[in-house]
Amino acid sequence: MKRDRNIKKRRRLARALERAAVPERPFRRGPIRYLVQPSVTVACAPSLLAIATALREEALVVDEDVLRSIWTFICDGASPFFGRDVTEALREAVRLQHIVVRAETTVPDQEPIAVAV
Repeated sequence: MKRDRNIKKRRRLARALERAAVPERPFRRGPIRYLVQPSVTVACAPSLLAIATALREEALVVDEDVLRSIWTFICDGASPFFGRDVTEALREAVRLQHIVVRAETTVPDQEPIAVAV
């Protein structure tokens, strides 16, 4: 049951990452404003998409703290993703990508099979 909840959470996060990788339209009232600067989105897009792809891989073990860190990066207004500094946002996106991509892959439980030689 817990595994199913984790898989659903990972799929939801993967969809959010894919949406975050697309530059948004500006708000039209007054001067042009963005929640996420297009330059930041374009710079972080490859890392965000790589994380999304890895999260969909069910054999990959990803810790809850890592999932929380990714969610905070794309949803918390205080994260570098919502700032104007492209380099800082890119560094954080790449750091998260390395954490997720280098996670362990699990092997399904299988009993050893005797092989006659």
